[in-house]
Amino acid sequence: GQVRIRAGLPIYECNSRCRCGAECPNRVVQRGIRYDLCIFRTADGRGWGVRTLQRIRKNSFVMEYVGEIITSEEAERRGQVYDRQGATYLFDLDYVEDVYTVDAAHYGNISHFVNHSCDPNLQVYNVFIENLDQRLPRIALFATRPIRAGEELTFDYNMHVDPVDAESTRMDSNFGLVGGGLGGSPRARARIECKCGAASCRKYLF
Repeated sequence: GQVRIRAGLPIYECNSRCRCGAECPNRVVQRGIRYDLCIFRTADGRGWGVRTLQRIRKNSFVMEYVGEIITSEEAERRGQVYDRQGATYLFDLDYVEDVYTVDAAHYGNISHFVNHSCDPNLQVYNVFIENLDQRLPRIALFATRPIRAGEELTFDYNMHVDPVDAESTRMDSNFGLVGGGLGGSPRARARIECKCGAASCRKYLF
């Protein structure tokens, strides 16, 4: 149940066409969240956050980034609204091309509240289960290291995945949570200051 490939490579899980059962070790993301997590109010102005109530092993699946799947054109329109509100929950699905976006603003799960960090403990992977349309991966968050009980969960909203082979070269450099619009949008956006507090902080989210 632990991921053994480097970030940037896709994960293919068993599905309804497989003969294996629900306990197959290649059925992980589809089982959903297995840890006790809680939402809390941060004390440093970052709004709400998510922490784990249990120890999480390195490379373990933690949660899926869930939301409404919309077109990139609709994401651009909503992004302009979210810019004015000062928050966004748009996540580009740009594994092969920038066609769809996940918007967790109105529909989603606890991943809606996970904060950014420049030194995160979660890594994003593209996952395919019942659907093999490479424009529509599921977005799974795995632990990059052991995570202590009580520790806040974070991922890099503006991550850059280095290609490790021919398969992952299709990963877009702007893969990640987008800053109020599309990551590759040509329109200018105001820079958002980062408050993650990591020693390696880039000072700005976008």
